[in-house]
Amino acid sequence: MLVLLSKHKLKLIIFLLALFAIISLVTVSDSVRSGEAGQKSLEYKGAVLAHIHKIGNGYGSWPSKAMHSHLQGVGYDTVQLNTFAYMRSRKETEVLLGHDPTMAEQFMVAEIKSLHKSGFKVMLKPHIWIGGHNLDSSNWRNKIDFEDSEKRKEWFSSYGKFIISEAELAQKTGVEIFVIGTELVGMCKYTKEWKGLIGEIRERYSGKLTYAAEGMNAGNIGFWDALDYIGIDAYFSLSEKNNPTLKELVSGWKKIEPEIRELSEKHDKKVIFTEIGYKSVEGATIKPWEWNKNGKASQEEQALAFEATSLVFSNKPYLAGVFVWKYFTDMDSYERGNNLKGFTPYGKKAEGVLSKWFGSQE
Repeated sequence: MLVLLSKHKLKLIIFLLALFAIISLVTVSDSVRSGEAGQKSLEYKGAVLAHIHKIGNGYGSWPSKAMHSHLQGVGYDTVQLNTFAYMRSRKETEVLLGHDPTMAEQFMVAEIKSLHKSGFKVMLKPHIWIGGHNLDSSNWRNKIDFEDSEKRKEWFSSYGKFIISEAELAQKTGVEIFVIGTELVGMCKYTKEWKGLIGEIRERYSGKLTYAAEGMNAGNIGFWDALDYIGIDAYFSLSEKNNPTLKELVSGWKKIEPEIRELSEKHDKKVIFTEIGYKSVEGATIKPWEWNKNGKASQEEQALAFEATSLVFSNKPYLAGVFVWKYFTDMDSYERGNNLKGFTPYGKKAEGVLSKWFGSQE
């Protein structure tokens, strides 16, 4: 009887040990899955908030505060602000500052304080604007280039005054992430000059730094090692026709995504889509960078483009954030006429897609 009892005890002990091992394995597996899910969450669920160049309608205004509430409702947790310096033409070396009184420091400070008070993180992304109000593709910032060393030195000196003053504003107001340049394709190949400038910025600004490359020109940048993130203005062609299906748009992204992933792995840096956007017109995913793209209004194509983006990138731990181009500080301003077919997702189907994407990552 005693021997029989011992055998039963032994079987019971073996059973309990096996059960414990299974429970431990499940727990570890759940922990791993939980860790993977945590990696999927974006650090920056960002909206680009464009300034209306009119005092009382732009940064620091009451309409802008109302927009903050709207952005929170969608699920954004970070807002990108764009400041500007100007050049008369891409062949001149002087970068002009302080030519827009609607973007005076007091308005920028008020806007950033308001965003922080509402719980947002802030990205400050300065731009160079060339010429007047009309868009001129031959005079765009990506074509600025000075092969002459003296002219190049003059430009970097002038640009440096602008970007350092913006970095000082970012430090003063506690901006979380600062962009040192935007789509300067011709000038970004001068790595030595950029690294020197980055060093000067680091002396004045303690937050995170990135540069906004124009698409996969990001692969030609030689100074990612001096920055915290790889930044890409992600206007990639996803289709070759109007009204593509979701499957076709996903397939379009899957042709591009490996190159982005490899770039991240090469430099051991996470990627931020410093801009990503689609107009709400048919054919918007053929050449998303075309501002003047016209056609039949289509909220559906815009929404599908963002849905495809979320499906391809929601499980990519190397993607730190996205910034959706764009919202306005006052949607009822003079920009209103562009909203129906414009880039803004405000009040459109795309906002539902973005809200679902961001909300699923809480």
